[in-house]
Amino acid sequence: MKIVPLGEESFGIRSMCVKVDVEGTIFILDPGASLAPRRFGLPPHPLEIDAIKKFRERLYNDFKEVEYLFISHYHRDHFTPVYKSVYMGTEGENIYKKKKVLVKNYNNANYSQKVRGYMLEKDAKSTSSDWIFADGKSFKIGDISIKVSDPIPHGKEGSKTGFIIGISIKHKGFSLTYIPDVQGPLTKKAVKFAKETKPDMLIIGGFPYYLFGYVFNEEDLELSKKLLTEIIVETKPETTVIGHHLLRSKDWVNAVPENISFKTYASLLGMEERLLEARRKELYEKEKPPPEYFELFKKKAKDEED
Repeated sequence: MKIVPLGEESFGIRSMCVKVDVEGTIFILDPGASLAPRRFGLPPHPLEIDAIKKFRERLYNDFKEVEYLFISHYHRDHFTPVYKSVYMGTEGENIYKKKKVLVKNYNNANYSQKVRGYMLEKDAKSTSSDWIFADGKSFKIGDISIKVSDPIPHGKEGSKTGFIIGISIKHKGFSLTYIPDVQGPLTKKAVKFAKETKPDMLIIGGFPYYLFGYVFNEEDLELSKKLLTEIIVETKPETTVIGHHLLRSKDWVNAVPENISFKTYASLLGMEERLLEARRKELYEKEKPPPEYFELFKKKAKDEED
């Protein structure tokens, strides 16, 4: 099984997109990315615009060979909409043509995700091979075993940001478990899915340290460390990859338990982290764009939320 990160905060964009190649059967997990419309009161820096364009090039490279897409939830950094957006680097392309698409059931999502999920299905389903609500289901694709989690809170229990689904892909004794946007994790439901799937490689969404002191407190941070440590101690993955919300802060290492070994998407590829959103203010201080650049952002963003 070949696992290749395509997009994430350590590449300078909001994403958890990863390519999984199982002897020629190719999955893209969460095929999307976005940029924060405002951070430190500023729109995306030109370096971020360039980063999301490069992500799109990586995503679309050899895309004809991709057979399966997985969408964990309907925040705009996890799927590609069928419309143009400067914040997502899209031109209105439909990436779902002739794909089998495993998706979060939007009927049990919060209102905003329900609307997005419905509209995405409406815009894209007619051109896809299959559009499958995957929550809690298991599949066999030849000798590949797929298990999808029941809905897991996007963060804390009762979170207004709704639910996500995780996925496990197993083949010839190797298991990948992908659990995005669980923010630490912060619930036992995420721990339960990890224990059930016993990953050799775990990819998990980390604690949103950039919101520490605002949305999240010390108790939340300690809970996330405790639950992540529990997963790693009890499942013993060969490789643990932590990222996404975690890397929106320059001080992200403060949110990781000291006693665990882990990688980021960037370090998994032998690269240094490129935290463009976390450094947006200093990027503007070092290289302020010309006045005409700001015309890109005058229209109200369709994608103000994650």
